[in-house]
Amino acid sequence: MRAKKLVVGVLAVVVVGLVAYSCVSRQDEVEGSATAGSTTTSSPAPTAPTTTAVSSPSAAEITTPSAAAQAAEDIARQALTVAFTWYPATDATQNDAYGRAREWLTESLAERMVVDARTERGPGVQWAQWADQQAKVIADVSIECSGCPEDTDTVVQRVATIKQTAVSGSDTDTVEPDTTVWVTIVREDDRWLIDEIRY
Repeated sequence: MRAKKLVVGVLAVVVVGLVAYSCVSRQDEVEGSATAGSTTTSSPAPTAPTTTAVSSPSAAEITTPSAAAQAAEDIARQALTVAFTWYPATDATQNDAYGRAREWLTESLAERMVVDARTERGPGVQWAQWADQQAKVIADVSIECSGCPEDTDTVVQRVATIKQTAVSGSDTDTVEPDTTVWVTIVREDDRWLIDEIRY
């Protein structure tokens, strides 16, 4: 419970910081545009700087994803949450989670991800410890678009950060490090599906 409060507190501080930064950046851009407009404009009419100042915030606000892109992001978030939530006591490997997420994956990706990945050594020491503790590993997924290619009507690419927490009884442990993946979401018929996951 303490770890959850810490995570929520950190996220709240990050969000407040980002909002404050974006407000200050916009104000600086508007002031910079107004200053530049007044020094280069020989006309005494104040309409030129006002027009420039109004257009800068409008351009910044256009970064909101379209409804289609938001739908694709929602599918990616849901699929990755299921794919990175594990039940080591009953799952043979992490790939079992991809089987649970199959409805949000393209057929070709599902075939690649839902393979039996067991080796002679097994999935690892940590997996065995979680299984012994009857732990559940819960994923929290955030989707971002930092340096993403431009969206099309049928393809959306995003960056996902997956934070995992192992929960056993009343104990919680943060799984380190976070996992970052690039996802390609494609529109097939009237559905968005994840077609590629790159680490």
